[in-house]
Amino acid sequence: MKQTRSIRKRQAVLCAMVSSALFLQLQGITLAAEQGEGYSFDQVIVSANRVPSKASEAAANVTVVTREDIEKGNYKTITDILKHVNGVAIISQGFGGGEQHALLNGDQRVGILIDGRRLNLSKLAGNFDRATYDLNAFPSLDNIERIEIVKGASSAQYGSDAVGGVINIITRQGTEAKSTLDISTGSWGTQNYNFTTSGHEKDWQWFVTAGKAKQDHFSYKKASTGQNITMPNSAYDKNSMTVRLDKKLNEDSSITFNIEHSDDHKGQPWGAILPDTTSYLDTTSNNWALTYNYDKKSELPAYLRLYQNDYNYDMNSSNYLYTNKEKGLEWQDGWKLDNKNFLVSGIQWRDVDVTYPGVYDGKSINNKSVYLEDRMNLSSKWTFTPGLRYDHHSMFGSATTPRAAVNYQMDNKTDIYVSWGKVFNAPTTDDLFWPYSAMGSWIVSGNPNLKPETGYTTTIGMNKKLNDTTELKASYFQSQLKDAIRWDSVGTVSTPSNVDQMKKQGAELEVRTNITQNWSLMAGYSYLQMKSKTSSSSDYTLDPANTQPNGYKLGVTYKKDAWNIDMTGTGATGRSLARFTSNSYWVWDLSVNYDVNKQTRTYVKVNNITNQAYEVWGNSTIGNFPMPGRNYQVGVQYQF
Repeated sequence: MKQTRSIRKRQAVLCAMVSSALFLQLQGITLAAEQGEGYSFDQVIVSANRVPSKASEAAANVTVVTREDIEKGNYKTITDILKHVNGVAIISQGFGGGEQHALLNGDQRVGILIDGRRLNLSKLAGNFDRATYDLNAFPSLDNIERIEIVKGASSAQYGSDAVGGVINIITRQGTEAKSTLDISTGSWGTQNYNFTTSGHEKDWQWFVTAGKAKQDHFSYKKASTGQNITMPNSAYDKNSMTVRLDKKLNEDSSITFNIEHSDDHKGQPWGAILPDTTSYLDTTSNNWALTYNYDKKSELPAYLRLYQNDYNYDMNSSNYLYTNKEKGLEWQDGWKLDNKNFLVSGIQWRDVDVTYPGVYDGKSINNKSVYLEDRMNLSSKWTFTPGLRYDHHSMFGSATTPRAAVNYQMDNKTDIYVSWGKVFNAPTTDDLFWPYSAMGSWIVSGNPNLKPETGYTTTIGMNKKLNDTTELKASYFQSQLKDAIRWDSVGTVSTPSNVDQMKKQGAELEVRTNITQNWSLMAGYSYLQMKSKTSSSSDYTLDPANTQPNGYKLGVTYKKDAWNIDMTGTGATGRSLARFTSNSYWVWDLSVNYDVNKQTRTYVKVNNITNQAYEVWGNSTIGNFPMPGRNYQVGVQYQF
């Protein structure tokens, strides 16, 4: 009976959103005639097929967050941005120095990229199962030009981390001589100082950022009592710096040099029920990349890249220290075989050293891969894109991951796509090498006999321009993973094994429209079902830690003259009370911007306006990781 009501509820939501879209279509026709303005959704992206293409032609479930979106929202962290993207779920420990991870298609195995370069560690990021990158490590939002989120199996293009999809962060170039100082303050002693400078001289371009962020102990609303409580030992202090330097060699080639640095000192209370008042964590990230770009004016631009990523993690309470050092080489080129065939190929080499003094030392993994993809225009309406990736892993030998995508351009306003991809995810160094050792009262032991996780994902979707001002996106996906790795406990011993099969399915619906010349609206709904089965189970069971079985996103923007006001809502229903203090929540954020003049902008940001008590991590200790209560920031940005 409960399941029937849940299905009817989801159907009602979908019907309401589609009805709203049709209403907006009729209204938008009149408004477009009055305004005489068009509204384009054909943003050019590079992440779906590794080459520039329109989002509507990518045959993938793609969302683009623009620089304008970032600035009007006054976001301070990358998770603040991603939590407002339809179909993206964030799991977080709540406090500023706690782990933060993004889920795509309900999967923690997500490729995190910067300009297409892999940032994922070759070890587990921490407490959130299969995630291998903590978004807290990302240095700055000031150097981001846009963020491309591609949901669905991307292992064939980007390697084993991209089971649920990829988040590709595209950095800014120094196109104009300008410097910006942004200072803000707010709740819990928050202080943010951000400086950017950019410019160009003859054949050189540069874009440099520097930032500092500090916050004292945050407070939250306790779900059981409604009290506002301060979380001890939850302060943090973060410093960051990025550099992008571009040198034009000729009209068709250039060299790009990137540096990203961040260092964090953050308290680790380990939860609200029995908080730790003394532990802290120091992390440092130092990355660089040198890229030679050529054939820039062609339809298939190419590059050769050398890079190195260094990540250091120091937990004082347990002398828990590790380093993750990765160096790599990447090459990609493309060829226009004829007017109907565009071939892209690339080679990647990656070598990683992970060291835990006193736990395991100098464990190395290397991976060599080659990928090939052919975009074939079968007709004016049909596009077929087959792809293949071959990996040779130093621990697991060879693996082949194919993919295929079909896009049908029904008319100039509608496209329908189907994509399928095999997934492959190798065990991490923690999974393999952790020795039989004590961590407090627990014994932890890796498993060198693990097999890689394998499976597939299928996505069906549609992009529809209802009129010049309104777009509708809809998609459905289904994935299955076998030999899934899970850490289980037998008595006091925790060890990983290939015990699970996992099934996921979900759907998304999103409407974006310009209601009037000054008002715009985004409304999104996502449905996610996650099931797993162990070797000892007779059937699949629902995952009680599913943080967003039914997800809702709403954004309303008002822009006129010097004012830009943005109200966003994020909600979820259908959550299990075995892992969460409530089965639903709604959180509203408000951002108000006022341009004093061309050089000066002031802003106010209020998060969790209604002081909602909620969690996004379905931990077995219910209520141990509450999200922050109502808080605000006020700031000023000056350009010179």
